[in-house]
Amino acid sequence: MPGGARRTDLLELFFDLAVIATLTLTSEKMATEPSWTNIAQALLALSTLWAVWVTTTSFTDLYSPQARPVQLVILGIMFGGMLMSAALPTAFDNHGLVFGATWAGINWGRALVVIPSLRGRPEQQRPKRVLLWTTVSGILWITGLTPSPGARLAVWLAALAVDYLGFGLRFPIAGRPPLPRYDVVPEHLAERYQQIYVLTLGELILVSVLALSDMPFSASRITAFATAFVAAVLLWWSYARGTGARLSTAIERSPHRERLVQTNPYVHWLMVVGVVGVATGFMRIIEHPTERPDDTLTALILGGVALFLLGRAALDHEVLGHIPLSHVVGVLAAVALAPAAPHLPNLVLGFDTTIVLLGVAAVEFFRRQGSDGSAARDEG
Repeated sequence: MPGGARRTDLLELFFDLAVIATLTLTSEKMATEPSWTNIAQALLALSTLWAVWVTTTSFTDLYSPQARPVQLVILGIMFGGMLMSAALPTAFDNHGLVFGATWAGINWGRALVVIPSLRGRPEQQRPKRVLLWTTVSGILWITGLTPSPGARLAVWLAALAVDYLGFGLRFPIAGRPPLPRYDVVPEHLAERYQQIYVLTLGELILVSVLALSDMPFSASRITAFATAFVAAVLLWWSYARGTGARLSTAIERSPHRERLVQTNPYVHWLMVVGVVGVATGFMRIIEHPTERPDDTLTALILGGVALFLLGRAALDHEVLGHIPLSHVVGVLAAVALAPAAPHLPNLVLGFDTTIVLLGVAAVEFFRRQGSDGSAARDEG
């Protein structure tokens, strides 16, 4: 769609509704089955469903969602994503075929619709290469249905690595020239990532409400609920009043636009996984505020904060060309809290986690105020 900006289509927003189920089920699986194996399985499933969202967003940036074949593909992917979400809690048990084969089918079906639609055009090379790469990963997704959950996890990790590498490297083929770069629509791409991040924050709000509503109210639980709300506000403010708000301009003006477009999914993946980890941690904290945290709870909430700050730092580096020291200090503070966490009540751990986010946000706020003041003096 050359010549002009394009906003998000309503069909894309409709597609995003399927993401809500993914985020909620991931948090519930990690909260109700708090073992390292189950957390690894949930994160792999979440990363796979993140790939569903990312590839669909790239698809609607390449092809107009107003075209009938594109609309049918999006609705088909939406159904497939919902089916994968439904299979997520037992993907490593009796619903593995539904999860793995559906993801393979999404990739193959999308390519098999687009390739004939682009017959005789040079743009047909991209979906052909995508089909070749996803054939390799799809075979792994289907053949990974071994009886052993550990073996299935290993094979599916290899399949996911093929998917992520193919997308990140722009589906290279040995002996063939690289795919030509396509002109992205900055407003559309930035808006899509902003929307999915805010939707992920909605997951933190949702699981906090569900956790509190399922338990008898007490002062400690309401305090934990309030702490989770403050953490959600800080996670929103850090992104919406920081680099996230400049994403469209950065994509449009960056001399390294292609690199920024390619790294965007991975940077936002860090932030999304981080927020889901924080949401899962607060879900357990609200349910059991006076208990002591185990290793998995400590890893979820402190690791979630660290992943979010790493993602924010990486985004700042791509957009502004530098890594904020406040984010580095925030990651170190989250790591430093880990040894003391087993000796603290869950509520105190949640409070300390929020203090780390508050400290990073305060430094950002005063740094921004100073920058605005300097700019105003320069204009004067």
